[in-house]
Amino acid sequence: MDNKEIALNYSPQIAFVAGATGFIGRFLIAELLTQGHQVYALVRDKQAQQHQLENWLKDKQVSVTELTFIQGDITQPNLAISQKNWIELAKVNILYNSSALFAWNLTMQQAQQVNVEGALNLLKCISEHCRLDRAVHVSGYMLTLQDHLRQAGVCIDQPEQTNWQRVYQQLGAYEASKVEVHYAWIKQAQSLGLDWTVIHPATVISDEVTGEIPVNQPIAHMISLLKRKKMGAIPATAQHYLPLVSIDYLVKVIGYAATETGLARSELLVAHEQRLTLSDMFNIMAAQVGQKAPTRYVSLDLLRMILKWKWLAQKLEMSVEMLNFIRTEPLNISQLKQYTQHWHIQESDLKKSLEKTSLWIFQHT
Repeated sequence: MDNKEIALNYSPQIAFVAGATGFIGRFLIAELLTQGHQVYALVRDKQAQQHQLENWLKDKQVSVTELTFIQGDITQPNLAISQKNWIELAKVNILYNSSALFAWNLTMQQAQQVNVEGALNLLKCISEHCRLDRAVHVSGYMLTLQDHLRQAGVCIDQPEQTNWQRVYQQLGAYEASKVEVHYAWIKQAQSLGLDWTVIHPATVISDEVTGEIPVNQPIAHMISLLKRKKMGAIPATAQHYLPLVSIDYLVKVIGYAATETGLARSELLVAHEQRLTLSDMFNIMAAQVGQKAPTRYVSLDLLRMILKWKWLAQKLEMSVEMLNFIRTEPLNISQLKQYTQHWHIQESDLKKSLEKTSLWIFQHT
């Protein structure tokens, strides 16, 4: 299906994208512009970031005619957006929040300031100034694992009863903040009378064309460890895997989900149907970086014990927080398959996307 055919299936959007210069944000903007939508991109440093993102889009032959940059910050009162800009933003009908502070070993305060308080501030301010048809929040696949959340101490049925300090200690600040804001975002959207959609992506890899990916992404770090011969064993067991989704497939789904009536006040898990075992995944990645893939396994329990020693974790360039994302249970993507068939979206080639992602890291780090 070509772009013109796809565009016919999209409802017109005047979109506001937070997290515009991040991995998901910039690819989402490219997708929305390609489909002919108008986009406002929130950036903290307009002078520098506008130039960088426009050049990136132009390199991809994406027109920036319908793209406007807005100086602001989700952690500031009124988003630090000027009154003049707020007047222009009044016509925005879709909010996309792909902003997040991602790093391992954050403090609870660091993670909450951006990922929780910042996200809620964004939703509140945009709802006050714009007439939104939908507020879309990008979350993560761990939110779909109910047993995992309960074990971490999350009160799923009554999130306000959760001891969040305990959850942050159990999961680490990054994942815990994503869990906390998930429930808070939905609660606030409902109290504001907004239709909301939460997207739960698997671990994001690049596309099957360029392979471009920021080096701070989890999969990029794994590839870098392989390249530098620092991955001596496979974490977990032969039954474990890392759920994956390619960025091009993900942003197409996000763009359609934002105007899908059936996804109003609903959540959608986005992952590839194909599951690569960790062994298969490491074999694919290692081949692209000219190294041999590890064949031995090390148990997660042993790794967790080892990584409690900070100096050893630093030497291994790993964090205990990353281990939670390695799973054995299958993800239920039946709802995703129904919608992608309806939207005529096809999965990209997972193996090819992973190969390209690995090659990009090999060539650029």
